[in-house]
Amino acid sequence: MPRTLIIAEKPSVARELAGVLGVKGRGDGFLQGPGHIVTWAVGHLVNIAEPAEQNPAWSGRWSMRQLPMLPSRFTLGILPSTAKQYEIIRNFLLDDDIDSVVNATDAGREGELIFRRIYLLAGSTKPIKRLWANDMTEKGLQKAFAGMVSGEEKRNLGHAAFARAEADWLVGMNFSRLFTLRAGSLITVGRVQTPVLKLLVERRREIENFLPRDYWTVEGEFAHEGETFKATWFAAPDFKDSKIWQVEEGQTVVQACAGKDGAVLEMEKKKGRQKPPLLFDLTNLQKEANSRLGFSAQQTLSIAQDLYEKRKLITYPRTDSRYLTKELFAECLENMRAVYAHFPEISQSAAANIKDAKKKFECVNDKKVSDHHAIIPTTLRANPATLGKEEWAIYEMICRRFAAAFMDDATFASSTLWIGVEGHRYRATGKIFQDKGWLEAEPWRASEDNPLPNLRKGAAVTAQSLDLVAHKTKPPAHFTDATLLAAMETAGKLIDDEELRDAMKERGLGTPATRAQIIETLLARKYIGKDGKRLVATDLGCWAVDVVCSMIPQVASPELTGEWEKRLKEMEQGGYAYGVFMHQVREMVSSGVSRVKGSNARPPACPVVSDRKPSKEVNS
Repeated sequence: MPRTLIIAEKPSVARELAGVLGVKGRGDGFLQGPGHIVTWAVGHLVNIAEPAEQNPAWSGRWSMRQLPMLPSRFTLGILPSTAKQYEIIRNFLLDDDIDSVVNATDAGREGELIFRRIYLLAGSTKPIKRLWANDMTEKGLQKAFAGMVSGEEKRNLGHAAFARAEADWLVGMNFSRLFTLRAGSLITVGRVQTPVLKLLVERRREIENFLPRDYWTVEGEFAHEGETFKATWFAAPDFKDSKIWQVEEGQTVVQACAGKDGAVLEMEKKKGRQKPPLLFDLTNLQKEANSRLGFSAQQTLSIAQDLYEKRKLITYPRTDSRYLTKELFAECLENMRAVYAHFPEISQSAAANIKDAKKKFECVNDKKVSDHHAIIPTTLRANPATLGKEEWAIYEMICRRFAAAFMDDATFASSTLWIGVEGHRYRATGKIFQDKGWLEAEPWRASEDNPLPNLRKGAAVTAQSLDLVAHKTKPPAHFTDATLLAAMETAGKLIDDEELRDAMKERGLGTPATRAQIIETLLARKYIGKDGKRLVATDLGCWAVDVVCSMIPQVASPELTGEWEKRLKEMEQGGYAYGVFMHQVREMVSSGVSRVKGSNARPPACPVVSDRKPSKEVNS
């Protein structure tokens, strides 16, 4: 009897799939039922083979003669630790009783790579269907099985997955050997790792080279008919800057105005609205968790993955979208009921808006959803007693953001008061929330009310007290996980505007699924260190970047790597050819190696010689 083979990414997911299909029989490395075999990888079972396995000339001691290493076709190798599981899957892929294969690995680029490498190495030609699950609830998996697509529809995703892995191999293997041989000490290079390290090195040096300057501001307390308020002096002629660079100038202002009467020159009142934030994608969830909870990017990813796979409480976390489709929006009242169990007030407000057909929501946009929608709670109700403290903290953040996205705008009244005293101008600002709207869901974002007296133009005021307050200019802050993730999103460009940030995502460094691991790799290799929440480049990291930039600056270029990431994204959509991309990478590697070979320039010496000597394999 013909059967369908289903390949999951890990045993725990395989068990969930088997449960939905009613598959109960157990075997060695698989589960079976009348019409299905469910088996699993254990992450990557197959990888690109080491250089020696690609070409015997690349074995033994490292030497410049071996470079560049450019396989015409990449040889794949089986990881020894999981070879048995690979053989189990291979035997099923070649079994005549299996008439079709379901790729049920993680629904993303890396999951696609895990499956397609196994399928390719096994030499299978059986038809493929792709399971694309957005949540791991029984209902979610049933919907995914009902909506399976042909493997052909994900062919471009497979091309991008292979291109990413092969580009990483070419850049990492060639340039790690090249720079190590030239520098005489071990340097590991990565297509994404090295540009990210460069951002950290530049930030450290910017801070170290920063020369603080003293400046002063004049801060005053003003009175009108018994009411007091604070205001700050601003410099003529445009009254946009409050900094005073000479203390004598500040003293002159204080002496001229202290205790003197003045008048209101302008009183401007405005009504404003603060829109709800978009839903979480993985990177924004990681940034928020780092800022508010101190969690590392990797910690947040691990917790979110468990909430998705094991707890089934949130949807697929490794997404780069902050939006929902109209189809999913039409069903999300059921998801909001799960939020109601723990956050009734905010979920009621959100649900009322969802039911209102006239309401439009920025987070509902079919064009902004590609492979996966934003992270939201599933329809399952959480039991806080069964969740760890950290799990609950992340789940609560996701629930609150889900409700906030559908709540009303926050509305406020702001006022700006300009006061004239003895020819000098002072500004006071006030703000009062009239309706906190979505800020009820995320109250930590709301500023304190700061009312000003209701004064008319010409009203008399007195400068009751004035203080000359000393300050120093500050260097930029060291990166944290949150701010480094933000920089990786935009390839190092500092962009605050959310829409511009969204547009830059295509040119980011890495993907939401890989950024946390890049940070962890830099920490493990001692290229960066952690000081509380701060991420700081080490001397070793600075040296590694200096070596790379002294010979092939492109390798450390965030812009180039961001452009490659854009092309991989285009490849996923069928808009960029695998062959063209790989030709560009090979050309860059080949020309870089030739340039270094032809140069007599010596890179700077390693600052930590004792533990960075090249291995005995290396021979310059």
